[in-house]
Amino acid sequence: MLVAAQLPAGHPVKKSASEYVAKYEAAFGKGTVSTFGGHAWDAGLLMQAAVPVALKKAQPGTPAFRAALRDALEGVKELSGAHGVFNMSPTDHLGLDQRARVMVKIENGTWKYQP
Repeated sequence: MLVAAQLPAGHPVKKSASEYVAKYEAAFGKGTVSTFGGHAWDAGLLMQAAVPVALKKAQPGTPAFRAALRDALEGVKELSGAHGVFNMSPTDHLGLDQRARVMVKIENGTWKYQP
């Protein structure tokens, strides 16, 4: 997400990361974005994907809902966030694959994407 504007147009993270950066900087000013807020953005996207699925199985506030939410989160596939594409599973709660990694270089005090 720190180099979202520099990513190639077809990169699977570019759209979501750019949307997060634009919304954050609209609220707090240009150049204020950091990776910390991007993690919250990604958590929100994961919840947006999982909660509707869990609600079909149980009511919020119940042990059954918590289990359904866990199962729904573990079932999220190909969700593009600010930090990468999430493919969650019961054994992988990070869910990020190689597409979350890019090479960067620091030039003149800023991050420079290295294709």
